Amino acid sequence: MFLNRLFMVGLLAAACFAPTVALAKAVPGAPLLRHFSNDETKTPPSHLAIATGVNGEMYIGNVEGVLRYDGVDWLLTPLPGRSPARSLATGADGQVYVGGYDTFGKLVRKDDGSLAYEELLTRAGLRNGQRHVGIVWEVVPMADGVYFRAESALHFLPYDNTPAKRWPLAEQVRSFYPAGGQLYTRVHGRGLCRFIDGRLELVPGGGVFAEQSLPGLVDRGDWRLLVGRDGLYRADADGIRPLPGPASRLLAAKRSYVTQALGDGSVVVGTHDGELYRFGAEFDLRERIDLGAFGIQALGLDREGGLWAATEGDLVRLSLPSPWSFLGEVQGLAGNPNDFEWHEGALWLASSRGISRLTIGADGDTRHSALPWTEYEGYALHSSEAGLLVGLREGLQVLDPGANAPRVLYEHANHGVYSMQASTHVPGLVYAVTATELLLVEERDGRWHMDKQIPLDGISISGLEETAPGELWLGDTRGPLQHWTVDLTTGKVATRETFADDRGLAVDAQGGTSVFQLDGRIHAISGEAGYRLEGARFVPDKGPPFTLVDRPHELVVHATPLGDFAYTTRQLWRRATPDAEWQPLYPGAQAAAGYSYLRVSRDGVLRIATWNGLLQYDPDEHAVPPQPLRLSMESVVARSVEGGVLRLPTRSANAPVRVPPGHSLNLRFGMVSMESGAEFRYLLHGVTPEWSGWTDRDLFIRALAAGDYVLEVQARTRNGRQAASISYRFQVLPRWYEQWWLMALGLLALAGLAVAITLWAVRQRTERYLAANRRLEARIAERTRELEDVNRKLAELVTEDALTGVSNRRALENGLRREWFRCLDQRRPLSVLMIDVDHFKAYNDAHGHLEGDIQLKGIAQRLHQQHDPQRELLARYGGEEFALLLPGVHQEEAVRRAESIRAAIAASDAGMTVSIGVAGFMPDVQAEPDSLLRRADAALYAAKRAGRNRVQADGG
Repeated sequence: MFLNRLFMVGLLAAACFAPTVALAKAVPGAPLLRHFSNDETKTPPSHLAIATGVNGEMYIGNVEGVLRYDGVDWLLTPLPGRSPARSLATGADGQVYVGGYDTFGKLVRKDDGSLAYEELLTRAGLRNGQRHVGIVWEVVPMADGVYFRAESALHFLPYDNTPAKRWPLAEQVRSFYPAGGQLYTRVHGRGLCRFIDGRLELVPGGGVFAEQSLPGLVDRGDWRLLVGRDGLYRADADGIRPLPGPASRLLAAKRSYVTQALGDGSVVVGTHDGELYRFGAEFDLRERIDLGAFGIQALGLDREGGLWAATEGDLVRLSLPSPWSFLGEVQGLAGNPNDFEWHEGALWLASSRGISRLTIGADGDTRHSALPWTEYEGYALHSSEAGLLVGLREGLQVLDPGANAPRVLYEHANHGVYSMQASTHVPGLVYAVTATELLLVEERDGRWHMDKQIPLDGISISGLEETAPGELWLGDTRGPLQHWTVDLTTGKVATRETFADDRGLAVDAQGGTSVFQLDGRIHAISGEAGYRLEGARFVPDKGPPFTLVDRPHELVVHATPLGDFAYTTRQLWRRATPDAEWQPLYPGAQAAAGYSYLRVSRDGVLRIATWNGLLQYDPDEHAVPPQPLRLSMESVVARSVEGGVLRLPTRSANAPVRVPPGHSLNLRFGMVSMESGAEFRYLLHGVTPEWSGWTDRDLFIRALAAGDYVLEVQARTRNGRQAASISYRFQVLPRWYEQWWLMALGLLALAGLAVAITLWAVRQRTERYLAANRRLEARIAERTRELEDVNRKLAELVTEDALTGVSNRRALENGLRREWFRCLDQRRPLSVLMIDVDHFKAYNDAHGHLEGDIQLKGIAQRLHQQHDPQRELLARYGGEEFALLLPGVHQEEAVRRAESIRAAIAASDAGMTVSIGVAGFMPDVQAEPDSLLRRADAALYAAKRAGRNRVQADGG
């Protein structure tokens, strides 16, 4: 937790108080997006159409039918004859209408909640050969009904079930477009026409589209935006005329295919080449996004501000428009970002892979360059006119203005600079933190110097706040909060105060304390409790932002030029001004999970380090506000012990739902969210003492006693957006023998019998109790001693291998999970060696198992001599195979350790050799701890296949 807390707290003040300078534009990021693979949809990756349901669920036209997605599950509804779903649209009546091959219809919901396809060919009056309508290219909903454009006819079905209409279509008629309550179409060889009850009327100036295609028509109220193959056009009462400008020139060279208007007034154009272009309301190019090699077939919007793109090979959801963008692997980022800073027209990165920078080429593309300044991690950056300070595992360097390589300010073999923070009261002063020292780095005569080192005396810093020149507040992961007064001239600590229980701050024994400053006041966190400084003592913090987060021990708070930010790994809050309310922020992308560090760089851009890259926030870009989430009950099923099934009402607004006695309940909840799925928690009043943990949407309630119950349910997306809670009232009916009058008669009878036998029973029980008590007292001491001996032996058996005396496989599995999550929190590597004794079976066969056991003990003793039991874990994995767990060790160093162990065994008097497989990497939230063992085991078998008595590293 030391590094994690240190990275999150240490660096932002430098950016907050550095002067704003006019620099080159920020590095452009990619929009937040999510790809839906065929492994998720369980269908071929060929998508043709998109529609949004009235409840927010998405419908995707696929070659195998219609896919429905509610944010959790993908469900497929096939069409007759295995027809592909070529076109989709949601009508004004809320129904989803579908066009396929030789069929069109709508989706209807069955009693069990599933969807079924209802064909409408008969409703359209089609009989016999007329039903061979061919491909239904378009479904066009209007206010009074739905148009289906087939190969040779246009069909219209009113919502009110009045007679349908049908008009033949000439071969030259192309796509249809609704706008302003009217229907338009392009007729090849003629131009853009208005469709009026089967009659085609050329609009003024419409001939410009006689030969060129029309990928999109956007209704702007009193005029229409036309997206042509050679540019943009304006259509109004005066006719159609081109819109000159860079947007038209850009589109003239592209194969535009589909168009989608966004809620902020911008327009997105998708091309056959897999590109998306977003143009602002003034037709300036806002974004260019490459979605890959497949042409874009359809675009659609969900109710949460997401843009969906369907291609013949992919399905993508983009947060567009959005103030958030993402810098990640596509832009060249590698490893976990620890810090970032804008310096001399480039974005510099300190990460687990070292130091690198991102620059913008003349073509606008991002270029990534890794710098050979360290072989290890880069931790901290600070930019000023005097140069770029760089904190590394090896120490502290500075890149002077105009220099090509850095010079060393501080160097240490074991303790690098993990954090830097600019003084908020002394210009030109930076506090740099190592594991053992606080360094004072000063700017003199336009150059950075480091000549004062203050010992930390065992403090593991978790936050540093400066309230006056040299007056520092230090959190400590190992103990209480400290308040120092430092003489900046001499670098000596003049006074030192400790704030613990006696000063109102209860120190958590496991996590120590951390500190942050907000509104000029010092705040502290210890464990799950928050405090603020009042006078000379701390008092409990009962206000925001501390009360806003689910994981207060992770809370970090920063004041920036863009407002105050408070965050944990899973939640992000912002307060625009000190007197404003805290508001949650939802970037909304799985790739942007795990907030670990936030700062506003010198270019004025807010960036947030995540587990996978950098989030960027542009305050000038405004996202479309998502519609509120709605939590609902999808199904309630009561089941008896005999297997009987009874479907119950999903609402209990008027009266409690009656549940037969002895029946358990299976409830399923739903909340449509396109961002990152949904999770639920439950509170059954009077039964469960507190809320359950966040889990999936299916709930099982065992058979309950007769009575009235209220189930309260909450739901949220995995990135924090929450829906209004719902309550479900139900009444469990009593069994026949639980009727009140029958129970009353039974109680009267029992009361008489109880009075008759009470005195006799009391006497008998008292005598038996006294006798038993004497016998019990006589055996307590003996049993206690026996139990202590057994417990001690059991504890040894649980974690120790009986033959070799080293840890057993259970201890290895527990140790692997513990070290995995510790290294994940601290962003440290984790490696493992899988060690196998060569030809051991042959040795057993030749000398017998007893001799083989002696040999295994000897090998285990030699391995035990080759590891550090305080930091590493040696275990017998099974048979002649051992494992060595190495926390904090990169794979390259683990290979060297393995070679040393192999050579030591080979050179010993054991007369045997070993083969070793090595695997190591930085733990990731998407991976499982067991994957490390599997990869090391695979490397081991590669070593054995290559001839034994060798070391083989995992190849990734």
